[in-house]
Amino acid sequence: MSEEGKPAEERGNEVVRASSQFMGHGMTLAGSVALFGWVGFKVGEQIRAESLLMILGMLLGGAAGFYNLYVQLVIRPREEQGREESDED
Repeated sequence: MSEEGKPAEERGNEVVRASSQFMGHGMTLAGSVALFGWVGFKVGEQIRAESLLMILGMLLGGAAGFYNLYVQLVIRPREEQGREESDED
């Protein structure tokens, strides 16, 4: 393989790695909404309030998924950056 093709290939690998990471975050958010909605529906079947509990479950799943997304994308990088700065001192 030539030296000219190598940097483009590495950039392509970085793009794939980054996009798969963010697709994983999106799938986690969607999965939590779906799971909590399904649980709300099943609980609602028992007390004859399927629609209400399904919507509440989806809202709760959305909140939980968004919190997880926030932790992964905002809080953890800040903590890692703080650790790196303290290691340098």
